[in-house]
Amino acid sequence: MNLIENKTFDSERALYNIVDTRVKGCTFAGEADGESVLKETRDVLIEDCSFSLRYPIWHAKKYELKNSKLDEKTRA
Repeated sequence: MNLIENKTFDSERALYNIVDTRVKGCTFAGEADGESVLKETRDVLIEDCSFSLRYPIWHAKKYELKNSKLDEKTRA
C-alpha cells in the first residue's frame, strides 16, 4: 500500500484516481479551493485528515474514512 502523509492539497482533483493508498494526516484546504480532491479512488484508507474543500470523496470505491474532520465548506 502506498502512503501519502502530512501533506496539504488545495488543487482540483489533487489525488485523482489513486489506488491502494493510505492518506494520513493530510489537509485538504487552501487558496486554490479545488474540488473533488479524491475523485474516482479505489482501495483507499483516509485517516486523521482535515477537509475544507467541496466534494472531497467523489465516486470512490472501497474507501475507509477514520478520525477525520469535514468542515462546513465540505459538501456532498
